[in-house]
Amino acid sequence: MRKYCIGAFLLEHDDPTKDIGRLPEPLIKPNKSEREGYGPNVVYSRGSLLHGRQLIIPCGMSDYATTFATVPLDEVLAAMERPVPV
Repeated sequence: MRKYCIGAFLLEHDDPTKDIGRLPEPLIKPNKSEREGYGPNVVYSRGSLLHGRQLIIPCGMSDYATTFATVPLDEVLAAMERPVPV
């Protein structure tokens, strides 16, 4: 069965075509409560906001509910890997 997750990546400010960091694993994955509904096994977001050093992510779950996830920004940045030069 398909699974839709939320990832994160960081683009260079002056040239957003350059990827400077990317999480190797999804930031948010569907859990058991997101496996039911019209669109099962799905979490999605339309964006996020920063409050202090906390990343706040409004999320939809399997097309039946919404919630918020909070993640420490420093942990997200520390987990990012730099892309391999081509």
